[in-house]
Amino acid sequence: MNIRIDRDLPVSLSQQLRGQIEYGIACGELPASHQLPSVRDLADDLGIAAVTVSQVYKELQQSGLLETFHGRGTFVTSSGVQAGAGQERVLELQRQIDRLIGIAEVNGVSKAELSNMVNARLGQRILSRPLRLVFVGVFLEATRSYVTDLRPMLAPTDALEAVTLAQLENDAKVLKAVRRADLVVVIANRRAQVQAVLGGKVALVAVNFIPSERTRTALAELGPRTRLGVLSTFPEFLPTMKSGVERFASHLDAPAVAVLSDRAAVERLTRVCDVIVFATGSERVLEGLPEHVRALEYRHVPDPRSTERDVLPVVERIRAQKPAQKSVQLEPVPNARVAKSPARSRPHNSRPHKETA
Repeated sequence: MNIRIDRDLPVSLSQQLRGQIEYGIACGELPASHQLPSVRDLADDLGIAAVTVSQVYKELQQSGLLETFHGRGTFVTSSGVQAGAGQERVLELQRQIDRLIGIAEVNGVSKAELSNMVNARLGQRILSRPLRLVFVGVFLEATRSYVTDLRPMLAPTDALEAVTLAQLENDAKVLKAVRRADLVVVIANRRAQVQAVLGGKVALVAVNFIPSERTRTALAELGPRTRLGVLSTFPEFLPTMKSGVERFASHLDAPAVAVLSDRAAVERLTRVCDVIVFATGSERVLEGLPEHVRALEYRHVPDPRSTERDVLPVVERIRAQKPAQKSVQLEPVPNARVAKSPARSRPHNSRPHKETA
């Protein structure tokens, strides 16, 4: 991951560094067990004080995102699943499949017949072992959209609910209901925080995120004379968001920037920009936005590769261990959305000159 410090941003150097490391973990650029540069090396590369890097590393260790081993260095906290062991399981499964194919050939079973038999058995297995999953996010509407994105990748009988971290921390009924889920899915950089709230008895898996295709396309299609503004919900994520916007809209001049908490800067942004790209959680910028100004949400979605690599194997492992039953016995999370069938695409925002991505 290429960490950059932008001294022109209204964000402290330590916040910039922390935000970029967190974002790298969330998006999979800094995977579990990845080694970070030493404090001195990173400080030299970025041209900042070693004490600043050391403090950020310490804060991220306290948050459960990093871990330091004496004499070895600093690493992204391990997810608890060894990559080598996972790869060996895949290889063993492939060997078993090859053995099954060989048995079918010896017994005169065609490929089509074998495929139908396997699909039938899989269908029977899935329907008899439905699971209840919960996705824990930060903002409710965004978390509901993550549920919509993940829903098609699960079995049709599985239930998937959206809950926020604030609900877990402040509502005992929500916490109790989530603790009874078969599996909790979280954003990678929130894993340790959610685990601390839930305790150690709940199965939990992290998924990485990427900017949505709609966001990337919308930025690339902006006219070359567009005056672009970037609005971040959290100051520590402003450098990464600005960098991403510049990457997808590389044909435009450098955008103006603001953090949601800085009202004066936000008002200035709405006056001088034609398009404002706002982070999830900054939706209130839409209130009172001048009619000539367009708004694009810098929306993230679960990375399908991470879902297939990190989430689905855990789902199927839990399913294999779960007793067969006719249907999911739900104890719904209060005020949570439950998705049990493929969701329809969300309509485009109908407000003139306002778009979400």
